[in-house]
Amino acid sequence: MKRERFMCQGGVECVGSRRWSKKVWFVRVAGVAMLLLLAMGLASEKMLFSWAAEVDSEKTATQAPLEERFQQAVTWLASPQRQGRGPGTQGIDEAAEWVAAQLTGIGLQTSVGGVGPFQQFTMTLDAKLGPLADNRAELVGPAGDDGLPQIIRLELGKDFTPLAAGGSGTFDLPLVFAGYGITAPAEHYDDYAPLTKAGAASIAKSSAAIVLRQEPQKDDPHSVFDGNQASQHAALSRKVANASEHEAGAVIFCNLSSRDEAGTLMAFTRAGDGSEQRTMPVLQIQRAIIDPLIAKVMGRDLTTIEKSIDDSLTPQSAALTGWSIRGRVAIERIESEAKNVLAILPGLGKAKDRQPVSEPAATAGESLETVILGAHYDHLGFGGVHSAAPGEHAIHHGADDNASGTAMLVEVARLLKEEGPFPRTILFIAFSGEERGLLGSAFYTANAAIPLAETVAMVNLDMVGRLDADKIIVHGTGTGSGLDAMIDRLVGMHHFEGAKEPGGFGPSDHSSFYAKKIPVLHLFTGSHSDYHRPTDTADKINYDGMVRITRLVADIVRELATAPDRPEYIEVASKQFAGGGGDRPYFGSIPDFGKPGKGYAITGATKDSPAALGGLKGGDVIVRLGASAIAGLEDFDSALRKHKAGEAVPVIVLRDGAEVTIEVILGSPR
Repeated sequence: MKRERFMCQGGVECVGSRRWSKKVWFVRVAGVAMLLLLAMGLASEKMLFSWAAEVDSEKTATQAPLEERFQQAVTWLASPQRQGRGPGTQGIDEAAEWVAAQLTGIGLQTSVGGVGPFQQFTMTLDAKLGPLADNRAELVGPAGDDGLPQIIRLELGKDFTPLAAGGSGTFDLPLVFAGYGITAPAEHYDDYAPLTKAGAASIAKSSAAIVLRQEPQKDDPHSVFDGNQASQHAALSRKVANASEHEAGAVIFCNLSSRDEAGTLMAFTRAGDGSEQRTMPVLQIQRAIIDPLIAKVMGRDLTTIEKSIDDSLTPQSAALTGWSIRGRVAIERIESEAKNVLAILPGLGKAKDRQPVSEPAATAGESLETVILGAHYDHLGFGGVHSAAPGEHAIHHGADDNASGTAMLVEVARLLKEEGPFPRTILFIAFSGEERGLLGSAFYTANAAIPLAETVAMVNLDMVGRLDADKIIVHGTGTGSGLDAMIDRLVGMHHFEGAKEPGGFGPSDHSSFYAKKIPVLHLFTGSHSDYHRPTDTADKINYDGMVRITRLVADIVRELATAPDRPEYIEVASKQFAGGGGDRPYFGSIPDFGKPGKGYAITGATKDSPAALGGLKGGDVIVRLGASAIAGLEDFDSALRKHKAGEAVPVIVLRDGAEVTIEVILGSPR
């Protein structure tokens, strides 16, 4: 097919062929014929306007099938049969097969650098109890009248339960009562303070800390915490992290008298899914067993202690002298195979070379420069700890998050395949594991099918189905040269009200690419009350809005694939993923969600942040912040709150297998 130079949309010169579909060919030829007939007096203006109206009607009709395809696709992806596209379900496998079939049917290549259409990786799916014989516990007290130690043997599933938030192992630890297990400097409250003597290590260190659920003054609208609403300090995961920072050997949760169902045991994953990979055991023991033990040692029962804390907001923590807990916990981590779906539209060659090419490159590797369009297709399954309704075991349909982006990825691919090829290759990726911490995109950037050095930009579609008042939010506009002006122009051309965020970090897959110094854009129609809830259903999607956004995205990707020069990476000081926000001092680290193991792994530090100025860099694993041991991101977040802006804090990181101590001067909260 003959190649020629012509002007692409946006005034960019392209090399290729002007291939018209049969419909476009017919309309253009018929239009010329009608004008000739009019000039010859053989057709009237009325006939011309009638023909033009039919063509316009035809164009309107072409939108209807696209809108219908969106409705069909989102409804199918978000149907109960897909089981919320949770990891490890048949539904997510069906969704992956659907995406692959759609991209193949469009005519894209699904072998990318020897990979495709599926790029497989392993993720921790869940946790379960190991053999019953390996999960046992007993409380051991001072000698009784018979001279023998008091022993209270606990029955698994009736008296106690291990929780997935903890680790496995054998333990024999002294008991301490740690109140609500809260350390809240801003509220001048610390349950661990009474356990720490001046100049001495905390009694909680290497002890099993008994921790009450919820928080003080829970039902008091004037509470220093958050009134009638549970504050962040009430979160079980935060309590576990706080105990870990105080180097407790184990955590034992205990229900409150009136605010919990005092006689029930929590679900195995209620305090977390084990993704932090802690080594210390986390248990729950029935209140009916803990209460008399507390009363015997402290002289007051739990109800009295709870009231005292509520009334005075004074911690009542104490060592339970003479008492210990011993036993063993065995928790097995369940892993599952996950897969990204890849397909390419091979390019003609480097856009900046502007050299005519007889045919498209056979593989993406021959057209070195590549634009990536991505969207995650996984969701939350039946809910769980990542749900905004964690107590509700129900299908989380994920229509907006992110069946909308998945369907749009397919339709943008369809549009561009009809028009292409372009000077640059376009790689389409449907990611899995996003809801578990950007796992799919992190895996891709660590195992790229096309060299990251040749990746020009990454455009991400996440939650693009709730267009309201023509407002489209675009993140990453400052991450590459020319992106801001391009977005202004194209958003205006499509009659959207644009809201721009220049930074490239945020809770979606584009972050994995920006961490690798690749310019990114993320399109988003905004959050809503159905986010991460079972009510995010297909009937609430604005399908006409999706059609409009699809055209915008196609223009963005087309321009990136044809522009003479690639956007140059720009480092933006971002508020996202910076270890700041709220009442926390600013740190500036960038998490590496794809790196499992103990500690808080980072991909780098934001420009001019305290972390960057202190010398932290990509690949570091933070294992201690100040006096706090760090097992994961939750620990890091909790530890950071114990410090103030301007404070110089020693940070210990693992770097190339060795411990390195770095001093970081914390910044003001952002």
